[in-house]
Order: sequence, then structure tokens, then C-alpha cells
Amino acid sequence: MPAITTDPEVGAALWMQLHDSAFPAGRLVHSHGLEEWLAGHPGADADNIEATVLGYLIHGHAPLDATITAHAWTVAEDPHRLTELDELTASYKLFGNARTASTSIGRQLAATASDIGMVDDDPYIAGVVDGTFPGHAAVVEGAVQSRLGIPRHVAVLGSMQSMMASLLSAAVRLGRLGPLQSQRIQLRAAELAVQLSKEACERPLHDLSSTTPALEISGMRHEERTARLFAT
Repeated sequence: MPAITTDPEVGAALWMQLHDSAFPAGRLVHSHGLEEWLAGHPGADADNIEATVLGYLIHGHAPLDATITAHAWTVAEDPHRLTELDELTASYKLFGNARTASTSIGRQLAATASDIGMVDDDPYIAGVVDGTFPGHAAVVEGAVQSRLGIPRHVAVLGSMQSMMASLLSAAVRLGRLGPLQSQRIQLRAAELAVQLSKEACERPLHDLSSTTPALEISGMRHEERTARLFAT
């Protein structure tokens, strides 16, 4: 399907809408294991949280999800290729907590984009909404942003920024990080986010990886917690 706009300024406006925290994509109900990690590290301060979040971006999100987003953007007109990327993504999500976060965010993003008319007549997005396709977040983000006429590297940067903001927001809502501390971390990490996004756009699929054992173990423990703020 062709992009809905060829005007770069309109594309930029839609990019900001898509990655705004108010956009109901379901990102803010997931902590990706951070809630349990914070519970197990009561003495963790802002520096520790910053190191953990950036470590997740460097060793987890960038070499896996952001790279998948870059490839999904490239093949956004081919539903078969997108479903192959869904299957590939699932093979790297090794526990239920991670798969739940990935597919629930992807499905909510697809449903919202479809409901508001951001993406019309797209067979892959429609298949995600009706449950035919898994709709992992990384794949849906690439497909939707391609349809919006957003440049590939900017789309991947949006994925990176959204994940960082989501994790830091979780720490803020858990009372472990101040709002201004969160903003300072994002400011300091801006160049890193750009660099990681560039690397993701250049990374081949055979070089995918995700190595974040501390948060993965925390995510598995989180599944058994009866009292929790976040879904994952």
C-alpha cells in the first residue's frame, strides 16, 4: 500500500501523534520486567535506573525490536513478509511475559491506527486487528509508520524513544524516579538513541539478538506476583 502522505511535514506531525504518550497504543501498561526489578532492588537510585534502562535499549530493544521495525518498514506492502517477521520476533521472545507485552502493544496499536483512520485498507493491519496475525509491536510499528510516509530511520528512532520513555515512565509511576530526572535521562540519551537507531537500520536479520537477563528473570518473576501495577 502507498503511503497516505508524501508531505514530509505532515509525516512528521503524524509521527509525533503516534509516539505521543497520549496515543492509546497500550505501551504504558507494561514495565517489561522493570517493576519486579525495582522491587528486588529497593536501594536503586536514578543512576542505577538509568543504567538499567539504557542497558535494555542497547542489548535488548535495539538489536531485536528496533531492527525488526526497520525491516518491517521495508516490506510494509507485503503481508506475507510481515507475518514472517512476526514469527521471527516470537522466536526471540523466550518467556510469556515478553510475548504478552509484544503482541498486546502491537494489537492495540493496530486497532487504534485502524479505528481513527490512520491506516485504511491494509491487509496486514486488518489481520492483526481480527487476530489472524500475531501483530508483534515491532512489526506493527514498522508497517504503520511506513504507511504514514515516515522515513525509515525516523520510524526506528520513534520506536527507540517510545520504549525509553515507557520504561522511565514506569519508574516514575512506581515512585522510584522523579519526572525531571526522567527528562534529564532522556536528554542525555538522545545521541545514544540516534546511534542505536542507525545501527538497527543497518543490521541484517541474521544478526538479531537480545541479551537482558536481569530484566528477563524479573519479567518471569513478575508473572507470579499477585499485587502489581503493570501487566508485565
